[in-house]
Amino acid sequence: MVGDPTQSAERTFELELPSRPGSVSDARHAVGEFIGRLGMPDADIRLAVSETVGNAVTHAFRGREPGIVRITCSVYERALLVTVADDGTGMRPNLDSPGLGLGIPLITKLATDVRFDSSERGTTVSMSFAR
Repeated sequence: MVGDPTQSAERTFELELPSRPGSVSDARHAVGEFIGRLGMPDADIRLAVSETVGNAVTHAFRGREPGIVRITCSVYERALLVTVADDGTGMRPNLDSPGLGLGIPLITKLATDVRFDSSERGTTVSMSFAR
């Protein structure tokens, strides 16, 4: 990731939302307000957050009750780290997906660096954006 992860964050923003479609825009707007105060261009970050939260809402809770999506933004000297985590069932193929499958490629294009961590306890997507 861009920046030094051993360095403590200058500022942190955290948000926990239910896994429902309306949470996509709630997350996009809340993160947009936070990064707007940093003076960073926010279009790419807002879009990446929307895609990531949308993927969690659409895919993470298949076959079970909806859960929680957590968004954390940590500001470092040279980077903004945005983490989106769900408590779903992990990344699995979904042949019945209503989407085009463009979310992950778009996220990787928008962020400086992206990491995916998935298990049966959920998925965490960590996205870094240069400051």
